[in-house]
Amino acid sequence: MSAGSSSIYSSGTPLWGQAWKLVVTYATSGGAPQQVVLGSSAWEPEALRVTFDVLQAMNSSPFWYADISVYNLTTQEAQNALLNATWVELSAGFQSGPNRSSVIWSGPVFQTIYTRENVVDQKVTLHCVANPFVMDSIVSFSVGPYRTQAHLVAQMASEIDLPPLSYGQGTVGAQAAQRMTATQYPRGNTVFGKTSKYFAQIADSNFLQSWHDGQQAYISEVDNGKRSPDLIYAPAFPPGYSLQALGLPPGTTTSIVGTPAQIPQGVVFTVLLDPRLKVGLPPLLTQLVRTQITQQVYTPTPQGGTPVTAYNSNLLFFVTQVRHTGDTRGNEWHTEVTGFSTAYAQTLLLMYTT
Repeated sequence: MSAGSSSIYSSGTPLWGQAWKLVVTYATSGGAPQQVVLGSSAWEPEALRVTFDVLQAMNSSPFWYADISVYNLTTQEAQNALLNATWVELSAGFQSGPNRSSVIWSGPVFQTIYTRENVVDQKVTLHCVANPFVMDSIVSFSVGPYRTQAHLVAQMASEIDLPPLSYGQGTVGAQAAQRMTATQYPRGNTVFGKTSKYFAQIADSNFLQSWHDGQQAYISEVDNGKRSPDLIYAPAFPPGYSLQALGLPPGTTTSIVGTPAQIPQGVVFTVLLDPRLKVGLPPLLTQLVRTQITQQVYTPTPQGGTPVTAYNSNLLFFVTQVRHTGDTRGNEWHTEVTGFSTAYAQTLLLMYTT
């Protein structure tokens, strides 16, 4: 088990020097939960190995999850803490710069798995799933005639003890709130079944997106992207070049790894682990600069046609899925982003308005 070391040994170079912290809350025989903290912010070889795979997605499936593995804990006390873990908070990133370490996961532990790798390595994996039981809870209530979809959603949230939904730019988007408020049921309704099913049905009927994390449910319209990007990414510069020399926007983060790849909805790209990348409301808008996108392989069909380019020349994308992966004693320390293009978002808006 390792504690953070003095910052005197920290790297002052942005995007260099991993930083992470794992806070585990565990049950005790006395009933009062306790915490154990594992982490390192020092620029030095780290004895404790931790790997993680964290997924956030802006759709109802799959659930948000985190698989966090800790290797070769030296004390029985620390092993027992992880084997009885109930909640975990993971921070990761870098010691300095724009990708400075912050929380990338906070949620309940669904299952603890003990294994032994390569004969000699003990491994404890915390398999965390964001609140699946709440969103799959069964609701049963009735509403009178002329109730709106917004009222129905609020009632379901209240039934399963979710925090109150906030409309506008909170947990329900502004246009989403207008659409659900404008849709009234002409007759009374009996609501019985899983909340996740009703959330998805109401979102689909209005061409909206619905998803949930460990604390809240979200319903959002598709953004049109007519605003400044929240995050800008570029590949690493050649030696001797700077943002000013290349004419790039201020705040550009030079951490693209590999070549972004085209998908039907937009793009998938990888950057050095960046905890700023989150799935939320309103969705983050990212821009890629000084890079190219690998096109999809196109297979001709008897009907002919041409491949569709699902992005504009300005390379603006909404963050719709984020996957953080890392190994504190390896090279893996990345964030993979699935982005919907503004062009694709416009087609979704067109489907609704027409």
